[in-house]
Amino acid sequence: MNNTSSARAGILRPPEKKGIPRLLALLILASVLFAGCSKAYSRFMKLPPDPSIASGLGWAAVTSAYANVKEGAGRSYGDAGVVRRGTVFRCLTRKIDPEGQEAGGLWYEFREESLEGWIHSGDLSIFSSEEQARGALGPLRQE
Repeated sequence: MNNTSSARAGILRPPEKKGIPRLLALLILASVLFAGCSKAYSRFMKLPPDPSIASGLGWAAVTSAYANVKEGAGRSYGDAGVVRRGTVFRCLTRKIDPEGQEAGGLWYEFREESLEGWIHSGDLSIFSSEEQARGALGPLRQE
């Protein structure tokens, strides 16, 4: 029996709703897309490019007369010691200051036999090899 003969008999059927599932799917897709397009703060910060070599961050040379070694990667940490100009070390780890890169800069992990800590990038020059770091310090050692 078709709709016309059913209507004559007093039975009314609702029209078929083919577009409702498509509309619902479109609304769900739109809400997912809009939810992903927020301008929220990203928890992941990209570090700037570095003079990397195949297996690390390179080598650092202390260029200031004396560089404070901090207990943590930030100015608010306590002092662990001091290193002199001309010290060369392998960069093990690099971190952004908790205040942010613009405010606090980058910190490099320093380890020697009796001293461990973090040195601010402002006291260092970074090179891709130990030879480059030592060669660049030649003129500084004569000062």
